[in-house]
Amino acid sequence: MPDIKGEMVMGWPDRKRLSNQLTTDRQGRVIDGRSPFTDLEGLITPTDLRYVKIQLEMPEPIHPDDSRLSIEGQVNQPFELTLSELQKLPAKTVRMVTECSGSDAHFFEWQRSGGQENSCDVHPSEEGKPSRHDLTQPHMGQVSSGEFTGVSLSLILEKAGLNASAVGVRAEGFDRGRPSEQAIQGASDVPEEMNYDKCLPLEKALDPDTIVAWALNGEYLRHVHGAPMRLLVPGWSGNWSVKWLHRLEVLDHIAPCFYQTEYFFYADSLEAKDRTMVTAMGVKSIITDPRDDDQPLPRGEQVVHGLAWSGYGAISRVEVSVDGGVSWEDAHLEEPRERWLWTRWSYRWNAREPGDYKVMSRATDEAARQQPQIEWNVLRKNFDGIIPVDVTVT
Repeated sequence: MPDIKGEMVMGWPDRKRLSNQLTTDRQGRVIDGRSPFTDLEGLITPTDLRYVKIQLEMPEPIHPDDSRLSIEGQVNQPFELTLSELQKLPAKTVRMVTECSGSDAHFFEWQRSGGQENSCDVHPSEEGKPSRHDLTQPHMGQVSSGEFTGVSLSLILEKAGLNASAVGVRAEGFDRGRPSEQAIQGASDVPEEMNYDKCLPLEKALDPDTIVAWALNGEYLRHVHGAPMRLLVPGWSGNWSVKWLHRLEVLDHIAPCFYQTEYFFYADSLEAKDRTMVTAMGVKSIITDPRDDDQPLPRGEQVVHGLAWSGYGAISRVEVSVDGGVSWEDAHLEEPRERWLWTRWSYRWNAREPGDYKVMSRATDEAARQQPQIEWNVLRKNFDGIIPVDVTVT
């Protein structure tokens, strides 16, 4: 078999294994990773191939037996949970896409410049069209899927007893540091040192699928993914899913957390006072095959493959255009189609005539939102635009 590369897995030869683009510290420990998600089969990203993103400094690990999660603030009964105590509560498993808010950011400028070299002075990018398949390019490979097991945050809050004044739930990790230069570019008040935190509106905190997790893909969480306990907020961009969780504080307001008011916001300029915090992802579909850099395809039947996902629930429709958006036809949606997980789709294309084609896809979710939903914003967050693949048929 020519596709067998000779690598040994459990003593037997197998295909060459995929790898991600990793950044390590001086001790060789991973502190950043990009996922080759466009090359994967199935629905779940293997744990070894997940993307890794931190906002402050990667903390030193603590032993799971020493972990504590405190619940305090506007509650009737503040308390602490150890990991073993958390695991005694009724558990829940959620399969979901986690996507960095900056994923695909360079496509904003590529589109804005009419598909030419970027001419924006605020965010200069690499020359030419960005590629989701090149993990060395900025902002690529920052999305993964996974099966998380934990306890609904609503159950923990119910145990504490919410006061009538409760409005938001501030989640804090034990990672600590100073925000990066990128994060402070539009900030008016920059702390010298802080713990990473986010303040969830109560409605999202009480969604039964918002969980405090201790496991990923059937195993205990690894440190790089937020062990021993982390928050998971399905549908919302990855910065909401606070890693290394150690404190939940119920508040009578939405706390002005740095990563909500000074970074991760929508606005037309860095100086804008009218800012909207980044929450749910848009509705998004991408083509994984064919690719821009593929060899010319022969005339005849071809199959276009891709993925689609949304921050507002399951995908209900994917359409494909092979004429640059002039006409659209429905693609086949593969099962299962879950609320927070991406959907695989395929489209049979009879490429009868030789020539150059722009193949495009667009998705619609169960909330009737059609791609794209997110407009250009100065921080280039939550890109969900339609990107054509240039295909030549001979």
